[in-house]
Amino acid sequence: MIDYPMETVKSMPPIAISAITLLGIPLNEWVFILTIIYTVLQITFFIRDKMLKPWLNRRANAQKGKNQQCVQISNKN
Repeated sequence: MIDYPMETVKSMPPIAISAITLLGIPLNEWVFILTIIYTVLQITFFIRDKMLKPWLNRRANAQKGKNQQCVQISNKN
C-alpha cells in the first residue's frame, strides 16, 4: 500500500524550487542574470585596479615632476 499524501509531501521541495518565480522570472533565469551582473562587476574592478589606477598614478607622478621642475626654475630666477 502506497501512502499518497506522504509521497506528495516528499516531492514538494523539488517542485517548489523549480516553480519559484520572482517578478515573473523563473529561478534559473535569476541565476543567469545575477551571474552576468557578477561577471561585469569583476571585469570592471579588474580594469580599475590593474589598468586605470596605475595609469592615473603614473600620470599624477609625472605631473608632480613637472611642477617641481617649474618651482626649481622659478627659484633660480
